[in-house]
Amino acid sequence: MGMFNSIYTDVLCSVKNKINKNTEIQIKWQEYEARVLSHYHLGDVLEDIEDEFNNTWIRTDYICDACSKHTQGQGYSFIKTEDQKWHYVFVNIRQGQIKEILTVREFKKLGIKNFVRY
Repeated sequence: MGMFNSIYTDVLCSVKNKINKNTEIQIKWQEYEARVLSHYHLGDVLEDIEDEFNNTWIRTDYICDACSKHTQGQGYSFIKTEDQKWHYVFVNIRQGQIKEILTVREFKKLGIKNFVRY
């Protein structure tokens, strides 16, 4: 799998219509040397971003905490690999900055046809 960085954001589950707080979106959009488990949020700048991911929309996915089945551990809950439910989101990067993160429904309203599939 290799190293990656993450964007953390609140995103709406389209199945349960519930906000997933502080959802992790794992990314490998930066040069290899910059992938050091860094955390980013909306408005942050991604250092050393690769050209194909800059100044565009990127379709990526995340594990949905709202509609994935949770298994109860001793004092905590977790999502087994086989119980993961994944959803797409669209991330807009402009000059390295994370400008917008939209659900599929929100993105379709914009009518944008060109984006990077990640």
